[in-house]
Amino acid sequence: MQNINKISNRRILVIDDNEAIQSDFRKILTESEHQNSSSDSYAALFGEEQQSDIPQLSFEVDTASQGQEGLEKVRQSLQDQRPYAMAFVDIRMPPGWDGVQTVGHLWEADPNLLIVICTAYNDYNWSEMTRTLGHMNRWLILKKPFDIVEVRQLAASLTQKWELARRAEFKVHELQQSLGSTNRKLAAYNKAVDAAGIVAVLDPRGRILEANDNFCKISGYTKEELVGQSHEMIHSDHHPVEFFAELNDTIKQNNIWRGEMCNRAKDGSLYWVDTTIVPMLDEHDNTISYYSFRIEITDRKRLIGDLCIQAYHDSLTGLPNRAYILDLIQSSIDQSPDHFFALLFLDFDRFKLINDSLGHEMGDQLLIEISRRLSTTLREADQVKPARLGGDEFVVLLNNISNLSNATKVAERLLDKLSQSYQLGSHTVYSSVSIGIVTSDFQYQSANDMLRDADLAMYKAKASDTGNYMVFDQSMREQVQFRLQIESDMRLAIERNEFQLYYQPIVSLESGKIDGVEALLRWEHPLHGMTGPDIFIPIAEETGLINSIGKWGLDQACQQFAKWKKTQGIHAPSILHVNVSRKQLLDPGLTDFVLQTIRKHDLSPDCLHLEVTESLMMQDQVYIIEILRKLRKAGIKIDMDDFGTGYSSLSCLHEFPLDALKIDRSLIMNVKHVHDYAALLQSVLALADNLGLKVVAEGIEDTEQLIILQTLGCEYGQGYLFSRPRPADEIETLFYSEASWIQTPDALPVNSTINN
Repeated sequence: MQNINKISNRRILVIDDNEAIQSDFRKILTESEHQNSSSDSYAALFGEEQQSDIPQLSFEVDTASQGQEGLEKVRQSLQDQRPYAMAFVDIRMPPGWDGVQTVGHLWEADPNLLIVICTAYNDYNWSEMTRTLGHMNRWLILKKPFDIVEVRQLAASLTQKWELARRAEFKVHELQQSLGSTNRKLAAYNKAVDAAGIVAVLDPRGRILEANDNFCKISGYTKEELVGQSHEMIHSDHHPVEFFAELNDTIKQNNIWRGEMCNRAKDGSLYWVDTTIVPMLDEHDNTISYYSFRIEITDRKRLIGDLCIQAYHDSLTGLPNRAYILDLIQSSIDQSPDHFFALLFLDFDRFKLINDSLGHEMGDQLLIEISRRLSTTLREADQVKPARLGGDEFVVLLNNISNLSNATKVAERLLDKLSQSYQLGSHTVYSSVSIGIVTSDFQYQSANDMLRDADLAMYKAKASDTGNYMVFDQSMREQVQFRLQIESDMRLAIERNEFQLYYQPIVSLESGKIDGVEALLRWEHPLHGMTGPDIFIPIAEETGLINSIGKWGLDQACQQFAKWKKTQGIHAPSILHVNVSRKQLLDPGLTDFVLQTIRKHDLSPDCLHLEVTESLMMQDQVYIIEILRKLRKAGIKIDMDDFGTGYSSLSCLHEFPLDALKIDRSLIMNVKHVHDYAALLQSVLALADNLGLKVVAEGIEDTEQLIILQTLGCEYGQGYLFSRPRPADEIETLFYSEASWIQTPDALPVNSTINN
């Protein structure tokens, strides 16, 4: 919007066919000092010399020689939004329009233009000019000759008049807009209130004085039934007495009350309104009435209720969800310290198998049936709450019990009920459950902590036996804390140089010479001392730390192996064995790292054997085979470790890109006692020979085992009989020792199973 203070216009148009007169007008109106002009036109026009005390104003002057030219300039000025405030127009401008005609055309283009008609002749008389141009509020006559002061005063007065007129128009327009906007707002507000609001006016005693149509519509009463009655006629029993006491106290203090209220309609139905009650005061601040404005929110309240159900209930089973049950657990924790309660954590042992084999739809049906059994098996009480956490995990909160025995009885009842068969369409399936139990005896402060311990007890139950329950105790917590401490310490172990590599020789059973060494990881823990891999390797696998630890181990082993090559010469082992975990195999950069490492230490790829356990190979054969082929193509040798643990089939060995089998110690340990083990070992050796695979027997601990393996033709052995795992500097002494452990088949005991 234009600023009224910026409305200013000193633009003047001179229309005269005499160029000398145009020049003199410009000189009078634009120059700050005026010199005497000797021109005939100046003397003829003004009849005297210029004065020195003429008011000094600054005007912007344009000129035109004919009326048509002046009209075009006026039109252009309007288009440019720079209109002229006034025009000096000569009365005679042959051969074109005369002054009166010109003014008529100018006003058609710009009605606000003020005119001064300059004339020395009486071509028009006053009456004719008034009849043609109208009353003289927009035009004046200036007769020749006239002086400078008169011209400048006319210019100053008329341009100021133009400005004042525009300012007045602006102000009127502004007021009209403001008034129109206010009226429109009031009309719209009244319309909106009447359309959407439920309006009532009450007297100080609460009687209804006025009610709009919406009040009648929602309450079911007519205006005649409402007016004059107490507002309490629509009150429901939803709110307590304290609610209305607080409302009345607020409005009696002349304050506005705002809140949600449940009212009762004439037919007995309930509806919710968002209510605002405003006291109406007189000039002495006395309450004369109350203005009540309400908006119906019944649908919104219903929607909020539905959203709460969705937010706190599982959409599949309808049971309370994790958020809801955590709130209930926390409420139980926050009660008095002597309040005893228990939490049961349930996990179904074969759900993933059923879900994967029969499909997710059947899996969902199983979850629905489980939730139904939970609800029907448990007592109908608000203090017993089953909930679904997600997947196949459920919990049951037992609030109304007095001791642990109550909780275990519930667990036993659930184990029995939930282990029974489920009929899913045409399929009959079974799914036992493992249950962890935790009680409030541990004085929990957080619901999440209690849920965590119940989960831990459940895993203990699952590990001990399927279809079982386990009660959480302090030892479980200590184990968890120990595990967390091990994980935390392990993250710093590499940079603190706490990991060490031990080496165990792999011996040729024919010559007794050390053929290779296996690098084995050990951890010198600052508090717990030497820590075996059975403790920290599973944690490293879970956390992903095994990748960085494995890379460190491979690099250190290759460095030591290269050192032996240089310092021990022909006595150095020819093969280095390093174990590889599943996490390492899943690393897409494994092959590149292995090759970079052996190049870094100037080793040949075929001197490195990577050992992968039999169970790992059988987990995902297609994927594992692809990775192993990539490594083997690069020249790396691949060994199947722990062979014979029961996962693999002899018939599928040819599918794996292998160079050696390492027979598990459990098979070697029983070979001298059980004839079947010796026969199986003999079959493995024959198959390996046909497949061109080396065989290493692990766990050789006595000479009897050694002799049996020699007799069967096993090539290599590894075990405590030869050496326990030792640090690098200790294992070096074995490179030069006599092979005292080598026995001949003649030394075989008579009662050995090999002869049976």
